[in-house]
Amino acid sequence: MDETIEKNKEPDYGFIDAYFGDAAQGVFKDDKEESEEYLRFIDLLCMLEIYRNEQEPEMAVSRIGALPGDEELVRALEPHGKAVFPDKKKVRAILAGLLNRSRQTLEGGDEFPLSRLLLSGYLSNIEALALLIAWAGSVNRKYEKSFAVLQGVTDGYFRGTVGLCVDLGSFFLEEEENSLSELLNPDSFLNAVMLKPWDNPGLFAETARPLILRTPALNYLCGNSYSLGELSYCAAYHEPVTGGYVCHREEFEELSRVYENCGSSGEGEIIELSAQPGEGKRHLMRMLSAETNQALLAVDFLALSALSPEKQSGLTSDIVLKTALERALLYFYAIPEKAGESPEFCRIFSTLLAYLPVVFLGTSKPLGKEATSLLKARFYRISIPEADNASQLRLWQEAAENRGAVFSGDVSLGEIVSKFTLSPGRIIEAVNNCIMSGAGEENGEAGHILKKSQLEEQIRRICSVAFGENAKRLSSPFEWEDLIVDPESEKLLRMVCDRVRLKSRVNDDFGFGRKLPYGRGIAVVLYGPPGTGKTMAAQVLAKELGLDIYRIDLSQISSKYIGETEKNLGAVFDAAKNSNAILFFDEADSLFSKRTEVSSSNDKYANAETAYLLQKIEEYAGMSILATNNMQNFDAAFKRRMTFLIPIGIPDEATRLELWENAFPKATPLSDDIDFEVLARAAEISGSFIKSSAVAAAYRAAAEERSVNMNDIAEALDLECMKTGKMGVKNDVMQALYNG
Repeated sequence: MDETIEKNKEPDYGFIDAYFGDAAQGVFKDDKEESEEYLRFIDLLCMLEIYRNEQEPEMAVSRIGALPGDEELVRALEPHGKAVFPDKKKVRAILAGLLNRSRQTLEGGDEFPLSRLLLSGYLSNIEALALLIAWAGSVNRKYEKSFAVLQGVTDGYFRGTVGLCVDLGSFFLEEEENSLSELLNPDSFLNAVMLKPWDNPGLFAETARPLILRTPALNYLCGNSYSLGELSYCAAYHEPVTGGYVCHREEFEELSRVYENCGSSGEGEIIELSAQPGEGKRHLMRMLSAETNQALLAVDFLALSALSPEKQSGLTSDIVLKTALERALLYFYAIPEKAGESPEFCRIFSTLLAYLPVVFLGTSKPLGKEATSLLKARFYRISIPEADNASQLRLWQEAAENRGAVFSGDVSLGEIVSKFTLSPGRIIEAVNNCIMSGAGEENGEAGHILKKSQLEEQIRRICSVAFGENAKRLSSPFEWEDLIVDPESEKLLRMVCDRVRLKSRVNDDFGFGRKLPYGRGIAVVLYGPPGTGKTMAAQVLAKELGLDIYRIDLSQISSKYIGETEKNLGAVFDAAKNSNAILFFDEADSLFSKRTEVSSSNDKYANAETAYLLQKIEEYAGMSILATNNMQNFDAAFKRRMTFLIPIGIPDEATRLELWENAFPKATPLSDDIDFEVLARAAEISGSFIKSSAVAAAYRAAAEERSVNMNDIAEALDLECMKTGKMGVKNDVMQALYNG
């Protein structure tokens, strides 16, 4: 009879109250108390499992996470009903109390990682338990032994498993909540982001999968949330910025408004900031970071996409973890123009959008339809224009003030802004480089003094560009004194310089910028016979304005293949964009001589090529110079679209005399018989012929170790003129010299 009473006696789970009978209420005082309370909950579940195994073997047979002994195996294989744990509501209430304390703690302003994760909404009840089991096994080794015993491993240590999680979940979860399928879902936040992948699938039952936290997840739970680890290869945190001048205020307000309205659609959303490099996309994101009081995690897409798919997957999980749990703004930059067509793009962003409500992209050109169609997301595009002249002026001033620098008296910021169209990033870089290179002089309390020549050198260095084989940089050694041209031509050339220097004042202050029919660039045609100084005139303009000049030989760019010429021209202008360089198109006749009435398909394609070049010249914000030997190749419609048409003709006699007198350096030994007036009167030639003749005469004299005489010059001049079919110049010169 006593045995019958003992056998039917209900097991006593009264020890549950001993675990949390005196539990504190309200917020956790610190993260240590938070950890202790949740670990105590795991202790309770482990003790319940041990007690159930000993006192209620008929309940224990339903376990799936333990390897049964012989007797347990027989009992498990025998017919048996499903027993229910009687105090499930009490255990569930304990967990609810802990989560309520976490909620109050977060609402009070304390950011404890474990509480943040458990209340993030990314985990179901069974997944939250799996996380606690994985975390407990990482922070206290007693759980290795506890989990081993609970899973039937008596001779070692063991991590918690999926099966153990289901067993422990039966103490407080309803049957539909205690879902094995949720724990095994590879795409869940728990498995894709928080837990390490299982190295040995297929060797054991799926319930044997160990629950082990990935290193970034463990770092987060241990309070090292800003540790990037391997993610530092392609990502970095950026400090928020407040105050100061904002050159894209309207675009920032739009960005803030769009972000505020995002996240409510229930699907992933992408906010794309599209602007040229250095225009301030990341700066606007840092401002949004300050406004929303969120961290900003910036990721280099090129660096991430260059990794193997396995490495990409791991780092993408790290990105999701940091963005989701730290509530950070996630910004991707360095996205190539056609990235949307690559499998890496689709793979990375599909993963991100599966867990994150909003992702920010920074692009130089808007992504194409391929990207928007492949990703199941809503796109918002914010186009950021180039900073206007007034904004650039303010940015120069602020960049100098932020570094404690002042501009010297020879610096006109209005002229700098007129000559160089620079993004905010490049303006800041130019000032910083000038100071760091030691170019800016110290001036006591005034700080660094930034001089014009030093600033312009840094600007040209920043804007330097590689054109490949399509263009070559010209040196600019010549000044106005070296260029001897017709006074009217020189006047026009100086007007070109004024057009560049005063562009900001006329376009902005006078309001003409809003009325320009095309772009704000300047197009100049220099026309005249070969050798008259067209190239030198272009070099003088570059020297005077302090701009780099690149020579583009249109005869080399032109191609007999349809579409190839346009492709080559497009490459030149794409490379030149934002370079602030002068583009000097030499041998323009090779292309524009084809501008004819359309009488054949070849004429049609030729006209298309010239029209394309004109379009690109109008779009280019800098200066374009075309040199041609024959102005008759240009029709009236073309001429109207040029800013200046400047003749560089054969010099008259007075100009030739000046050219001859300047042709020989002062150090050149000259014979007394040289008569420059005779030379100027005897031969109507261009300045390049005069220069070439002087050089050839000097070599002749040097070979015989004597001074240059009139005969040397006459013979050299005769040879130069023979190149153009003009004969007998030497006789004319010597006869004129003899006649006096």
